[in-house]
Amino acid sequence: MHDLLRDSPSSSPRGSPYGPGDWAELEEVARAGNFDVLRSVTYNRVWITGQSYCRNRASIDSCERHLQSLWYVYYQCARHVSHESFEQDRWVLDIIRTRGRGPLTRPAPGGGIDIARTPEGTVWNDLPFLATDMTEYWINSCAEMDSKQRINAASFLAKLASTRIANDRLCQIALDLFRDTFESERPLGSSNEADDENEDRHRTIHGLTIASLLPSACAWIREAGHNIILLSDASWNDCSHSTIGTGGFTFVQSELGQRAPGGFSPWRWLYWLKRLHQIAEEASKADEKLLAEQAANAIDIMLSDVKERNSQILRVFEGAGDAVTQDKDFMGLKRKW
Repeated sequence: MHDLLRDSPSSSPRGSPYGPGDWAELEEVARAGNFDVLRSVTYNRVWITGQSYCRNRASIDSCERHLQSLWYVYYQCARHVSHESFEQDRWVLDIIRTRGRGPLTRPAPGGGIDIARTPEGTVWNDLPFLATDMTEYWINSCAEMDSKQRINAASFLAKLASTRIANDRLCQIALDLFRDTFESERPLGSSNEADDENEDRHRTIHGLTIASLLPSACAWIREAGHNIILLSDASWNDCSHSTIGTGGFTFVQSELGQRAPGGFSPWRWLYWLKRLHQIAEEASKADEKLLAEQAANAIDIMLSDVKERNSQILRVFEGAGDAVTQDKDFMGLKRKW
C-alpha cells in the first residue's frame, strides 16, 4: 500500500509530513478491517519519532506530526474494532505499552541528557497530544458515526481512561458526552432508529436522540465508573477548553446544577443518576425495553461503585437537605446503618 504503510521499523524515516490524503487512507484501512497493517503503522510511527529525535537530532516540535498521526491511527481503530472483542483490549494495551517505553532522551551537545518535552508533557511518559487529539476527534465525529462505531469508540476511550493515563484528561470526553446525553433537551428516540445505522457526515449532535447517545454514555459508566467517581469527589475540571466542562442547559437550570461548579462534581454525578432514572421511566412507558434496561444497568453500576468506594458523593448527598435526600430517584444512595 502505499507510501503510508511501506515504512517499517527497519526502514528509514521519511522527511515529508503526513497530509489529509494520508489520513483518509488510514481511515480506509481501518474501515476494511486491516488492523494488523495498522498495528505495523503504529510501531512505525513510534520508531520514526525515536529515530528522528534521538539519532537525527530533530527538534521535538518537528516530531509532533508523527505523534498526531499515531493517535489518529488509534482513533480509527477505536471506531472500527468491536467493543465486544479482545482485539480492542489489545489496542488499549498497545498504548499503555507505548507509555511504558519511558522518557525519550538523547545525549545533549554539552553533556548531560536532552528529554523530549512538548507543551503537553514528556514523550513517552505523558503521551502528549493523546487526550487533546482524542477529545477533538470525538467532538468532531461523534454525531456522524453510525451507532456501532459510536459505542466502539466510547468503549475504547473509556477503557483507556480507566488506566488513568494522560493525567485523567481523557475523562473530559465523558463530560462532553454526558452533557449531550443527560443535560440537553432532546427526544428519547428508539433503539432501532434507521437513521443511526449509517454514517452521515452531515448529521450534527443536535440531531441525535437519547437513544443514539445512551449506549456510549453507559459504556463510560461501565468501563470507567470508578474514575468518574474519583474525579467527582475531587471536583476535577482540568479540561483542554473551559467550554468542555460547562454544564448543559437542563443541569444548570436544576437545583443540583445551582450548587455545582463546572467539570466533575458530586452534584453533577447526582444529576446524571437522576436523569438515568428519568430515562428508564420514560423508556418503559414508551415500550423501549432495551433503553430502559441500559439505563437500569447504568444505575446499578453507579450505585455499586459509589458505595464500594465509600465516596464523598454519599456524604454530599446526606447533607443535601430533604429536597434531595427524599427524592425517590436517590433512594438507592441511602446507607443502611
